Amino acid sequence: MTNFNKVILMGHLTRDLELKSINNGNSFVELGIAVNERRKAGNGNWKDEVHFVNVTFWGKNAEIISQYLSKGDPVLVEGRLKQNRWETDNRKHSRITVTGEQFSFVGPRQHGSEVIMQSTDLEHSNNKRDTIADDDIPF
Repeated sequence: MTNFNKVILMGHLTRDLELKSINNGNSFVELGIAVNERRKAGNGNWKDEVHFVNVTFWGKNAEIISQYLSKGDPVLVEGRLKQNRWETDNRKHSRITVTGEQFSFVGPRQHGSEVIMQSTDLEHSNNKRDTIADDDIPF
């Protein structure tokens, strides 16, 4: 049997982001994401529960995220689970986090949205658009 490790989360950032780098020059950013879960309680009423998840992005993705997102912004994250283990005072500890692999901007952002929209518009205006006849579309 093959193992599979994939996580998809959508939530809001719980803190402002700080781009950091390690000794070899690789950059990273650590996100805190609040993910809401709505479920029916035993009494039949709906109950909202919030889960807080730590996600780390590396490289170019980290640079983009730290540039355009801030506390409160919605984001969709894809990644894989990672279990961190350490020992202090002869006590073993562990924490499960997510190593981010892909992300998507979701909905309105609190800052930076105009910059993203402008750069997207510039990209499209500089490229020639090919026209395709409806008969050429395979679906």
